[in-house]
Amino acid sequence: MASFSGLEDKVLDQYTFAKSNLIRNAAQNYLLDSGMHWGAAPVVKGIRDATLDLLHILVAVHAEVYSGARPLLEKTMKILVEGLIDIFLSLFYENKANELRMLDANGFCQLMLELEYFETVLHTYFSTEAQQALKSLQENLLEKACESVAEGLENPGHNRRPTRGSEDAASDDKQGSSISPDDLLVLAQQCGSDLLQGELERTRLNIACFMEPTLQSASAPTGSKPSSYSSHQASAPHHQPAQVSSPSFRRPQTSTNSPGVSRRRR
Repeated sequence: MASFSGLEDKVLDQYTFAKSNLIRNAAQNYLLDSGMHWGAAPVVKGIRDATLDLLHILVAVHAEVYSGARPLLEKTMKILVEGLIDIFLSLFYENKANELRMLDANGFCQLMLELEYFETVLHTYFSTEAQQALKSLQENLLEKACESVAEGLENPGHNRRPTRGSEDAASDDKQGSSISPDDLLVLAQQCGSDLLQGELERTRLNIACFMEPTLQSASAPTGSKPSSYSSHQASAPHHQPAQVSSPSFRRPQTSTNSPGVSRRRR
């Protein structure tokens, strides 16, 4: 039995390694090569096609493992989902001085919406480590967005596009002063509240293998939907996987040093 278990682990390692390479290529296209200029992003209208292209790799893995090695499905998916978030972090650190040097408010809201979409769809396979990595990624994106918006305000010649809700913010005499993290989180929350549920419904066929039971149980009144983000200075509630909305975002007390891409598999 010990020999069989060891062989199983080796096969699983080889399988997840091969799939991780596919995921990294798709994640690089999603973040860097999809034609999005993060420093001058358009108003958020929903998730991008690149989001679904990336997710489809995990859909294919789910189908393969479900049909061929169902007892290993949860373990395999948790490894790959954790790896996906690690890859996002790695790509951010590798490119934050060049391709991701600027991240305006629209770009921040776009990424936060899509990360919330990933988290909602894949919540069954989010380990504690994946949750922590996601919080770290969100924190770094928030910091980068604050820096970029402040730089844009210091250089008024820079052409900035309107953000969902930004017209009201501008009318409140905020021009010429740096936008706060809470202001950015409010904009991201508004995008999530306005768009996430519709995007889950629109892409229902794409994500059916992950979401069908959850969406069926989520037909309860939506008026009680909890806030998707907490204040930059407040504590967030614990993650509750049974809910369709993603848990509240909070800034974790973590180091900003670049994390390792590979985490110990459980």
